[in-house]
Amino acid sequence: MFFQGPMIIFIVIPVYNRKEITRNCLLSLSKQTNTDFRVVVVDDASTDGTNEMISNEFPNVILLHGDGNLWWTGAINKGIDFALNNCQDEDFILVLNDDLVVPKNYISNYHELASKFPETVIGSVIMDITDRETILNGGIKINWWHAKRNNLNYKEKLSSFPEGYYTEVSTLTGRGVLFPIEVFRKVGLYNKQHFRHYGDTELPKRAEKNGYRLIVSYDAVVYSYPLRTISFSESDKYHLTDFKEYLFGVRSNANFKTRFWFAYDTAPNVFQGSIYFFFDFARILFHFLRRLSW
Repeated sequence: MFFQGPMIIFIVIPVYNRKEITRNCLLSLSKQTNTDFRVVVVDDASTDGTNEMISNEFPNVILLHGDGNLWWTGAINKGIDFALNNCQDEDFILVLNDDLVVPKNYISNYHELASKFPETVIGSVIMDITDRETILNGGIKINWWHAKRNNLNYKEKLSSFPEGYYTEVSTLTGRGVLFPIEVFRKVGLYNKQHFRHYGDTELPKRAEKNGYRLIVSYDAVVYSYPLRTISFSESDKYHLTDFKEYLFGVRSNANFKTRFWFAYDTAPNVFQGSIYFFFDFARILFHFLRRLSW
């Protein structure tokens, strides 16, 4: 299969057992004013009817299947690999999580941004789905010495920023990120060996080291459930029995292995990576202990 014609955005979405959330995401994409895109969903063996729902309600979605062992990284790579085998050189890949919905002009705005910002990886501003004027994440800035992440413009109102506003960032997540096709041809796919899950922030740094800018555009808007409710590692209260899951659970973004490899894969050198990891690990350990309920 080869898609001919104008520049196409391949939207790659990994899904697993979140049928209603996935439906809402796909519904928002079905209402886009610009239709120069293809949706590629990778369902990693869902058991809640997600596969059947997509096939019945969204017949234009390209549906790929996993065996239940892909996790986020394997699933997103499977979708990207499909796109790379079916795209033209001028096309783009948009990495999108299924727990997001987007406004009708989302794809239209990204087409304009792709032309305006060559050799750039462009992230979306993340808004609160329950209060669509409030920013949950306006971009990530990292202090590489103290391992402190600054969530830019958190709780600010989107209307306070002018049209065309964007900000340079330290890295990007998988929550609405547009990549030129050439990025994956140059730097490869997401690192499945080091990151089964939560490996989305490493690849943008690899792209940056190869000459690409990293920005978040406030014209590219996604609506998300409040971020603190998504990850176990962002809970307000823990018990001692949660410690193993907190540090070693695949779905925890405090995962020891994930944090270790992010430090060493993205830092300028081993020394910097060691300093970063020390402070990062101390910070996530303090987070757990401070919320520990005996």
